[in-house]
Amino acid sequence: MALRKSRQDWIDAGMDLLRNQGQQALTIERLSQELGVTKGSFYHHFGNLANYRQALLEWWEDAFTHEPMRVACQEHDPSLRVQRLSRAVRDLDHPLEIALRAWGLRDPEVDRTVARVDSQRLECLTGLHRDQGHAQPELLAYLEYTAFVGTQLVQPAPAGAARALQQALELWRKHDT
Repeated sequence: MALRKSRQDWIDAGMDLLRNQGQQALTIERLSQELGVTKGSFYHHFGNLANYRQALLEWWEDAFTHEPMRVACQEHDPSLRVQRLSRAVRDLDHPLEIALRAWGLRDPEVDRTVARVDSQRLECLTGLHRDQGHAQPELLAYLEYTAFVGTQLVQPAPAGAARALQQALELWRKHDT
């Protein structure tokens, strides 16, 4: 007899399929096969595919945006908040982020979620730079965030690229204050 699968098991399976095979693999049949359970378990947890897709998007937004922000906000010193946020973001599943953004290029609902996440992230970075006293926090946040998104897409990154980007941003921050 197959073990029961939790709601999170279904979300994890969907994220694995999305990362490795793209959004076209997100079918009830495929998910059920991956988990080794019947479709009834899927319907028990989600009711339909639209609800499942929404659960995937909510999980991604929380795990990849809200959680790193919560981690960063535990620090009172603005410079240390930036460091905490950088560490939390560095540990994210970047291939999954890329797959979700690619899905957003083909699906307006997903695109709206990606746009909301981008807005939240930019707002967070702007606040961090404002707290550090930068004269142009919005511009610095935009540069930093677009560099982050761009570096996810350029693979393989040249040796030392992450450090060089970090140094460039540090120079900008020093110049900006």
